[in-house]
Amino acid sequence: MKKENFHLKISLLNKAGKTYVHPDDLPAVLNLLHSASEAGLAVKIEYFDDILAYRTATSVVGETILSVNKSTNETLFFGPYTFKNLAHSLNIQLSYQK
Repeated sequence: MKKENFHLKISLLNKAGKTYVHPDDLPAVLNLLHSASEAGLAVKIEYFDDILAYRTATSVVGETILSVNKSTNETLFFGPYTFKNLAHSLNIQLSYQK
């Protein structure tokens, strides 16, 4: 089944030299990552009770795309370049605004 090509704009925050997903856009990012894991492009990993991470499924170890604290919905790590490549694989045009 071919997905339609659509556009998603994500707001990013920069704090102390690190990039984070704006809390308002975190649900859209998580939905896309869930779709990617269903398509076999990403792997969902849960650490302990409160840390959720997604990694690429292209290699044995994979590259971290996102990690988030489930209790606070705080982004711990976000790889914007890796996420954009993943979105492209799902026929989703992605842009960022800061």
